[in-house]
Amino acid sequence: MTKRFLTIAGAAAILACGVAAGVSLSDVEAQQASKAPVILIVDQAAIVAQSDAGKTIPVQANSIKTSIQKEFDAEMSKLEKDIENYKKGASLMSEEVRKKTEQDLAVRQQVQLPQQAQVMEQVFANVVQVAQAKILQESQPILKTIVDKRGATLLLDRSAVMYASADSDITQEVLAELNKKLKTVEVQKVTLADVKKRAAEAAAKQAAEAQKGGKPDPKKK
Repeated sequence: MTKRFLTIAGAAAILACGVAAGVSLSDVEAQQASKAPVILIVDQAAIVAQSDAGKTIPVQANSIKTSIQKEFDAEMSKLEKDIENYKKGASLMSEEVRKKTEQDLAVRQQVQLPQQAQVMEQVFANVVQVAQAKILQESQPILKTIVDKRGATLLLDRSAVMYASADSDITQEVLAELNKKLKTVEVQKVTLADVKKRAAEAAAKQAAEAQKGGKPDPKKK
């Protein structure tokens, strides 16, 4: 009787310990579940556009674009003048010279200048993006400091959020700190010579790929 009682008592004690342990674990899980994630929002587009450094980009960009456009317009004027001179002197040229001149002018008008115009836009857009990226890079340590300070578990860009409370948006806080450390950012200057170089490289690459694609596969008979 005594032995059986002790066995039952021991089992009850083990069960009680298990229940106690279970309650403790549940409490911990409940505490963890009750701790909601801290989510912060930042508007990177606003940081670029509204920061002191960001405001210096449009002025520089417009200056660069105006300068390179003048060079491009001069190139167009030169082509028009060369075409006019060709028309005046074509009758005095030999057949060989005339055909070569016509071909050269056609290439400049139909291939080179349109390609340069396209590359010019790409290069211009790229230097602006590089300048903007520098601003966002400078903002990274500031973002980290604010995130750590607020104990945030997630940081989202405003463009990815439909709604957020005002106190979760740290954009103005970031701007205030960023303006203390960065007043301007340089936009790399671009010339028509740079554009011509990149256009020539692009054309050479395209020609190489076309040539490579036109070769027969040695494995195929």
